[in-house]
Amino acid sequence: MKFLSLALSSLLLSSAFSVSAFADEEMSGKALHDENCLNCHRGNHDEKFYTRKDRRIKDFKGLGSMVRMCDANLGTSLFDEDMEEITEYLNDSFYKFPKQ
Repeated sequence: MKFLSLALSSLLLSSAFSVSAFADEEMSGKALHDENCLNCHRGNHDEKFYTRKDRRIKDFKGLGSMVRMCDANLGTSLFDEDMEEITEYLNDSFYKFPKQ
């Protein structure tokens, strides 16, 4: 009986960590954006900035290119995975482009 109880406890703990890690992963795009992008995209650069009709970004690939350009110009030295997370966050939250 103790073995079964220990096994179930271990299973519950490991699944809790998995869910927690997944939740952190989903938030990382927003957290990375807030930490690295809001230095420039603050003030007039709110949600309306990303969704305005005269925006230069027209598709998902262009969005990724813009994130990379900002990284290069600001010297933030983000990892490729970080830029992908930011691109995914921006697309899911604002742009809604089909992913190619």
